[in-house]
Amino acid sequence: MKLVSLLLAFFLWFSINVSERDAERVVELPVTIRKLQPGLIVTTPPSKPINVTLRGPRTILDGVDERKVRLSLDLASATAGDTRIELSADMLRPELPRRIKILRLEPARVKIHVERLARRRIPVRPDLAGMPALGYTVAESTVVPDHVEATGPASKVDDLKEISTESIDLRGAAETIQHDALLAWAGDFVSFTPDHVTVSVTLEEVMVSRDFRRVDVHILNADAFQAQVVPAQIDLTVRGPQRLLHNYRLPDGVVTVDAAGLPAGSHHVAPHVELSADLEVSRRQPEVLTLQLTPRGGR
Repeated sequence: MKLVSLLLAFFLWFSINVSERDAERVVELPVTIRKLQPGLIVTTPPSKPINVTLRGPRTILDGVDERKVRLSLDLASATAGDTRIELSADMLRPELPRRIKILRLEPARVKIHVERLARRRIPVRPDLAGMPALGYTVAESTVVPDHVEATGPASKVDDLKEISTESIDLRGAAETIQHDALLAWAGDFVSFTPDHVTVSVTLEEVMVSRDFRRVDVHILNADAFQAQVVPAQIDLTVRGPQRLLHNYRLPDGVVTVDAAGLPAGSHHVAPHVELSADLEVSRRQPEVLTLQLTPRGGR
């Protein structure tokens, strides 16, 4: 029994001494900023974590959660420009247990750049992309609100003349579009209030003119006569929406002269052109024709 007791005591002593023996551990800690004066902004914060070498009892080292510890830089006295800061154990937040020592910080110093914080109201421009459907074009585009407040480093904000929206796709559109759009990226640390706007795009039909050459003239209500119109063909210019005129063909018999109520003889008449309500004739050439009516069987 004495031997067993001695062995148990030895193993207990050994385990305590091993667990309490000092060890080293390297942790990666992020850098945070605090107490920066109002009206300033850090534009080049440390981008990589700091490698911190710790030494202390293994059981305590294993309890350090590097996700909760950070190096906090006090910038209460910082001014605009480049600043180099020596890192030290005093910057760790929260503080580590007393039995843990900080052996090394790599890198031992960091460089940051501080700028004046600027604010400006700037206009918003809609970024319209793509072509509407055939026969349509943009008549008007509006943005609400049409100005936003830009906040960020003076080196960027002071140079902003306007800010565009994200692209508004007009491909194939044939009616008014209303779209909630975010604002374009204007650089690191630049923000906008508000950060989105409403873009309204009003489309209208494209009006075009198209020439039709040598269109046949048809004579109506001349059954009692031998009828002849001179010239027998005219030229037309038709105006209307591009979507209609793009592949439009004039129907047969669209140009007529009417002999109803006219006696035999020679008459000067204006040709009549029958088109749909969306189309109009802007030119007839010639505008006056000669209609010759001869009684059937007569000389």
